[in-house]
Amino acid sequence: MIVHCGKREEQEDNIQSEWRLYCVRGEVPVEGHLLEVECHCSSLRSRTSMILLNINKALIYLWHGCKTQTHTREVASTAADKIKEQRPLEAGLHSSCNVTIHECEEGAEPMEFWEALGRKDRKAYDCMLQDPGKFFTPRLFQLSSSSGEFVAQEFFYPSRTPDLVSAFPFLQEDLYSAPQPALFLVDNYHEVYLWQGWWPQDTETPGSARIRWDADRKCAMETVLRYCREKNEQNPQKSYLIHAGLEPLTFTNMFPTWEHREDISEVMEQEAEMCNQITLVEDVLARLCQSTYPLAALQSRPLPHGVDPLRLEIYLSDEDFESGL
Repeated sequence: MIVHCGKREEQEDNIQSEWRLYCVRGEVPVEGHLLEVECHCSSLRSRTSMILLNINKALIYLWHGCKTQTHTREVASTAADKIKEQRPLEAGLHSSCNVTIHECEEGAEPMEFWEALGRKDRKAYDCMLQDPGKFFTPRLFQLSSSSGEFVAQEFFYPSRTPDLVSAFPFLQEDLYSAPQPALFLVDNYHEVYLWQGWWPQDTETPGSARIRWDADRKCAMETVLRYCREKNEQNPQKSYLIHAGLEPLTFTNMFPTWEHREDISEVMEQEAEMCNQITLVEDVLARLCQSTYPLAALQSRPLPHGVDPLRLEIYLSDEDFESGL
């Protein structure tokens, strides 16, 4: 299966670029599929294979990222062979063309490959050529108290194969389509991320909702830290808090494609503590658990995160409380 961008065009009306780029997903050839992504070097992913197709030359570059699993290579090769055999109109190919396939490895691409992607820039994606680590199937949990108690609900990739590594089991929409503000734990084996969503701007937010949200954030951070300790008590993984619209490259490249949402980043940047893209969860939790604040901090707006606006007096020291009377 191939998921194309845009709409189907008849051969004589085809106005799309002559180059098209597809990310390979799926762990077994019979379930493999291609997801069309922006034809740019920022779309490359070291953990999978990609198919770069020139529809005018009927040419395929079958590119293998340096961390691509053996079974993913097989899926990619099968997909490329299917394109050569079937010459699908949706991909912009003539039914009479003769498709040529060239395989190349990350780090040894021909110049035409980079010219098709606009430029050669390995910093545009999370290039792993210098990374000695092994890679594992990421895990995704939604953290929420909407049921009345705080729970972590794991997401499962429908076509997962338990004994094989799945490089990209999840999509950006799994996070962004959830009711907001949302909280997700994303485990990439080497590190854990706590992804925090945004407050919708078209709805009025009562103060009680903000209080519940602060309580959920605190529970989420405690859950993330405990999760890391349970996996390795002697050497827990580092865990980082990141915000919607401000995700770092190491996070976005855990997904087969990622669209930067300028509207969301503008919303998040309005909040003072969210200017930094990535912060250690333990540091943020320590601030949320702060029990006393100077009088000036409680008189300013917005209030520090985690402060109950209905009980400001409990955050004052004895001295500030007496001086404020």
